[in-house]
Amino acid sequence: MHGSRMRGNLRPLLLALTFIVVAATITACNIQGFFTKLGDDPTWVDPNAATATAADASAGGPGKAVYGKICASCHLGTGKGVPGNNIPPLAGSAFAQGDASVPIRIVLHGFKGPIQRAGATINGQMAAWKDVLSDQEIADVLTYVRSNFGNSGAAVTVDDVKAVREKTAGRAGAFTEAELQQPL
Repeated sequence: MHGSRMRGNLRPLLLALTFIVVAATITACNIQGFFTKLGDDPTWVDPNAATATAADASAGGPGKAVYGKICASCHLGTGKGVPGNNIPPLAGSAFAQGDASVPIRIVLHGFKGPIQRAGATINGQMAAWKDVLSDQEIADVLTYVRSNFGNSGAAVTVDDVKAVREKTAGRAGAFTEAELQQPL
C-alpha cells in the first residue's frame, strides 16, 4: 500500500517534469514551420544604432539590406567588427576601400588567417558567399560597405564581380592576407 501511494504522488510531478522538458525542447529548437513561418529569416539589429526614420530606411539602397541580413551579425551594424572575437572592422578598412577585387574575392571565397588591425591580431575566418549571394547582391553590399562606416571606396559593379568570379572559379578555399596582396 505504501508503494502505490508513493507512485500516485509521483504522477503529478512526472507529468510536470515532462511538460517542462517538452516546452524547453520546443523553445530551444524553435521547430521550423511549426512555431515560425517557413522562410522566416531574422536579421540582426544593432541595439546601439540610432532608430532609423523612414527616410533612413531607404538610404543605403539594396546593399544595406544585404548587409543587415548577411554581414551585420558579425561585423555589426556599425561596421566596427569584434576584434576580441576575431571579426575585423570594415570601418576604415584598407581592404574594403582599396582595389575592389580584394573585397570581392573575400566575399566570394572567404578569408582565413591572422591579420593585424588597429594594433590587434585577428585570427578568424569568414565564410564564402559565392554560392549564396548573386553577383548583383555582392556588388550592392560591397558598394554599401565601401561608401559607409567612414569608408570612401568606389562603387562595385556587377561586371566587376563577374570578372573576379570567372578569374577565381577554380579556387577551392578561403584567401589569406598574403594571397589578397597579390594582383588578381
